[in-house]
Amino acid sequence: MSDYQREWQQYKRRRNQFWLVFASYIPVCLAVTLVSIKLFRTLTPAFVVAFFWMGLFAFTGIRAQMCRCPRCGKWFAAKWWYNLGFLARRCVHCGLPKYSN
Repeated sequence: MSDYQREWQQYKRRRNQFWLVFASYIPVCLAVTLVSIKLFRTLTPAFVVAFFWMGLFAFTGIRAQMCRCPRCGKWFAAKWWYNLGFLARRCVHCGLPKYSN
């Protein structure tokens, strides 16, 4: 593998986990709602799953944003006063382009 490929693969994995959790929120909550109404005649399990999924969404989002630059080791897309998130095309500290070697 080239110089920074392992770190970029880790970033892509975290980013994809975030988007998977984001995209699956409504289908999972809807499925749990329908099952809990049929089986238990209550929405309590659906609310529990919905709040758990929101926490999972926050956790994966923060984890994806905290990826560090392979070159300088600082946050790739953020400084203490702003955050470019997934829109960052290069490190805000050292200028390393995203996915470069």
